[in-house]
Amino acid sequence: MAEYSLEDLNKKLAGYLDFELSDAPTTDINTALQISEFMESKGYGFRLKDLCPKSLTESSWRAIFTHGDTEFTAENTESAIAVCSAALAALEAGQRVLASRP
Repeated sequence: MAEYSLEDLNKKLAGYLDFELSDAPTTDINTALQISEFMESKGYGFRLKDLCPKSLTESSWRAIFTHGDTEFTAENTESAIAVCSAALAALEAGQRVLASRP
């Protein structure tokens, strides 16, 4: 997946959504989870995994969206950023598929 600034990531995600977000999704896990619910309503599976479950000082998260046999995964120390990055990868891939259809 391409690397984006947080501002660009928020803007690109907003372009795919058919609803307004209350906060920047990369800064608020509740808002990021609204995006995961949107994705699930479009047929994607979603998982968020804590990669450091026993650590009190370290944080690392993996967000995974699945569609059929395809996985879109992102990891970050911030859970909201992981969710948003994986969601954007899935949405962009879906857009490329739609654009390539006759």
